[in-house]
Amino acid sequence: MQAVILAGGEGWRLRPLTKTRPKALIPVGNRPLIDYCIEALLKAGIRDIIVVAGYRREQVIRHLNTLDHEVRVVVQEKQLGSAHALASAAPLIHETTLVLSGDNYVDAASIEEMGTEGNAIMISGSLSPSHYGVVRVQDGIVTDFFEKPDEKGPCLVSSGLYLFTPEVIGSIREADLSDLLIRMIEDGIPLRAVRGGEWYDAIHAWDLLGQNRRLLQMNGAQRSGTISRFATINGRVSIGSGSTIGPGCCITGPVRIGEGTTIGPNVVIGPDVSIGNRVSIEPFTVLENSIIMDDVRIGSHSRVVDSVIGEGCSTNDHLSTITTSGLFSLGENNAKMLHQGTFGAIIGEGVLLESSVVLKGCILGNNCRVQSGRRLEGVIPDGSQVI
Repeated sequence: MQAVILAGGEGWRLRPLTKTRPKALIPVGNRPLIDYCIEALLKAGIRDIIVVAGYRREQVIRHLNTLDHEVRVVVQEKQLGSAHALASAAPLIHETTLVLSGDNYVDAASIEEMGTEGNAIMISGSLSPSHYGVVRVQDGIVTDFFEKPDEKGPCLVSSGLYLFTPEVIGSIREADLSDLLIRMIEDGIPLRAVRGGEWYDAIHAWDLLGQNRRLLQMNGAQRSGTISRFATINGRVSIGSGSTIGPGCCITGPVRIGEGTTIGPNVVIGPDVSIGNRVSIEPFTVLENSIIMDDVRIGSHSRVVDSVIGEGCSTNDHLSTITTSGLFSLGENNAKMLHQGTFGAIIGEGVLLESSVVLKGCILGNNCRVQSGRRLEGVIPDGSQVI
């Protein structure tokens, strides 16, 4: 069997994190999301893997070239939709093919459950159907499909994992897969509904925290680097080579720490924290339920909870994030929409925060500068200078 991973989308609802990288390369549990897709396919015995790259495709290709397993890459020159992306790979497809999103997690057992024949869609229960395509099923066959309806309450939704025959892929004339599914149903082409197992998706940047929390559960407890004998480590904690854990540190898993990172002394971490490579966490800081990407420095006496901090950020002492729920305006130009979220802070790349900054439910854009003593809420655009 073949598999096509769609990794060409822009992921604008994850701004500012996708301004400088495609969604499929966002690190969760210290690994790019697309790596989990490839790993699940290999565990399911699928070796012929095609990746469709589009937005910032050079980064995707560069990363794929570092992997042990070789994959083929197809370039979607213009991001015209998910079905258009799949059609871009049609010349390489010669058998029934599994199609999945490069920014979702699905386990190998669910992939195997899809089977090898006909057309199928993996479905899952959801309490937020307005984010997905809602399906109606009768006798195991999909009878109707509604893209992102205004329904509330539990529904069956598409998980973004499909099985298509070459005939269906070769007949694509739609831009989005949702339109393709609707046409298949109208044309009487049987579409099996398969109940899946583990499936995680991140619609918004704050959803990455839930993905991180679940995926960290899969990590082992491999530890390297230098760990002070006066540090306390409990649970599933991974520490990369060249990292240093200072005296008085307390780490409660699941936690994953990358390579060349310096922690402490007297830092409290966890649970549910991933910390990238070459990160510096200065003394008397507390981290919980957060993603800290590569090359970040967090100053002393800080408290970071329920937050995502992008690559290359630097904060001085006494940073504090406060978790709150609210409606946030996301998108660009006329596409801005309100979305409900609960988090402390989402911080883009290259942000500099001076001392005693408080972020309460704040989305802080890339390359912002914030002077000491400021308290910020809501969405702050890229490149802002807050004085």
